[in-house]
Amino acid sequence: QMAFVCWFAFAPLMVLVRADLGMTIKGVFTVNICSVASTVLTRFAVGPLCDKVGPKLCQSVLLGWISVMTLVGMSVNSQWSLGIVRFLIGMGGGTFVVTQFWTTQLFCHEIVGVANATSAGWGNLGGGVTNLLMPYIFLGFYGAVSGTSAEKEDLSWRLCYLVPLAMHISGGLFALTARDLPDGNIAQLEASGAKQKSKGSIILKTGLTNVNAWILTATYGMCFGVELTMNSVAALYFHEYHGLTPQIAGLLASLYGLMNLVARSPGGLLSDWSNKRA
Repeated sequence: QMAFVCWFAFAPLMVLVRADLGMTIKGVFTVNICSVASTVLTRFAVGPLCDKVGPKLCQSVLLGWISVMTLVGMSVNSQWSLGIVRFLIGMGGGTFVVTQFWTTQLFCHEIVGVANATSAGWGNLGGGVTNLLMPYIFLGFYGAVSGTSAEKEDLSWRLCYLVPLAMHISGGLFALTARDLPDGNIAQLEASGAKQKSKGSIILKTGLTNVNAWILTATYGMCFGVELTMNSVAALYFHEYHGLTPQIAGLLASLYGLMNLVARSPGGLLSDWSNKRA
């Protein structure tokens, strides 16, 4: 959830960012594509890494990486610098894969479906949370800083990213206190002989030759693509085409992401029910 908050943190404030950086609508869509492209690449890489080094380290490194990139994002001054930063922040979307790997390892197969679905729902909930909260965080900073209206807007939207920055630093440190598997960390278990070392080539081959994996990739890609689009542009749409304030536009845009809280778990329950009868 923390990674999703940071990943989409620019979306509800894009009306302010766009005006400050002199961006066109086309430019907004370009930086959104940059944010998604890096996520796709990172997710392919993170899966095998979870098998090799464990989810704890992967999650902590990704959250730490996002923290640094969020700090850099506060200083962007052009469309291209924003595109680069959003590309680098988008890599944090790989935390979703880590979370799914982690819950699969920690829960037994009878309930792993609802465990994965619920954790995924809480994660994607971050897209709604950021659309809802960031405009109000902006108002808080706007009232606290001084200067002309334009100067206050420019400084305030940049200061907003201190909030997700603090979330990611604390989340990365907290993840380090966890365990990779119920009985310990992968490195320790492999060293003791309790777990066989994973081979990346075998893992990759297994995934690429599994028909079910390709079917799930196609269906997930289509539904997640819609979600990414809604989380990224809905707030800007409600502001530009319906004249709503960033706060009301963010509230309406947040509803799509907030649905994950209740929409995901039933899918997991159905999956577990179907698995028992397969």
